[in-house]
Amino acid sequence: WTMVYDEADESENLEEAIDIAAKYMEQGGMDSIKDQCFGVVHVLENKEIEGLWLFNAGDPEMMFGANEDSSWYTWSRLGPEATDLVKEAVAQYLSPKDGKLNDKEIKSTQVF
Repeated sequence: WTMVYDEADESENLEEAIDIAAKYMEQGGMDSIKDQCFGVVHVLENKEIEGLWLFNAGDPEMMFGANEDSSWYTWSRLGPEATDLVKEAVAQYLSPKDGKLNDKEIKSTQVF
């Protein structure tokens, strides 16, 4: 699953966007799902926040219950089949080329 922050234009500066991503990952409810998912969230040079999540249950429903800030993001499913396109999309998040995601420089990365 990918996630994109819906309010990136509202961030005043890059530091604020980085803080939003960090606080998302640190929400108290996240402890309840730490053994059920893995996530990588990047903050890009234009203050966009994008992430990739892998869930044991196959969908992000548990995330919505654990972290109310999940509603500020648009969630999109990759797959369900592990096609070459899906593998390529996952690789972009996990090992970005030249420190970029979607041709935008990654300024900060959070891992859950």
